[in-house]
Amino acid sequence: MMHPTTQTTAAAPRQADRRTFCVDEANRALPYVSRVVADVVDLHDEVVHIRRTMERVELGLHGADANALERDYRGAMERLRLLVRELDLVGVDLQDFERGIITFPTLHAGTHAALSWKLGEDEVRFWHEPDAGFDARLPIAELIQ
Repeated sequence: MMHPTTQTTAAAPRQADRRTFCVDEANRALPYVSRVVADVVDLHDEVVHIRRTMERVELGLHGADANALERDYRGAMERLRLLVRELDLVGVDLQDFERGIITFPTLHAGTHAALSWKLGEDEVRFWHEPDAGFDARLPIAELIQ
């Protein structure tokens, strides 16, 4: 069973022939991607809430039905898995379930890089090295130079 984490580590490209995005392609994908990411963030919050309730039930601190909670948890986790799969099919990597951070694989001067976007941003304006994270983002203008 997949357990959502607040942040995943940057991963090496899964395949040598993996799709890469230019900035314009990433921005054209945002209307769809942003809706899926918003659903991921909302569902992640739901999963965390259900999990915390389940933990309270295990401690005997809540009168909820443990079987119903488990069923809700499994259903939410399956929906979350499907949303992550949708993002994977587009070719983007979900970096943070809680904040809605994704990367679009890109190439710069023949080397791998990542275009970085966070839920709430109106366009892709940042990038970082594939082994760096969100806090190491740089303006795209620096990538283009």
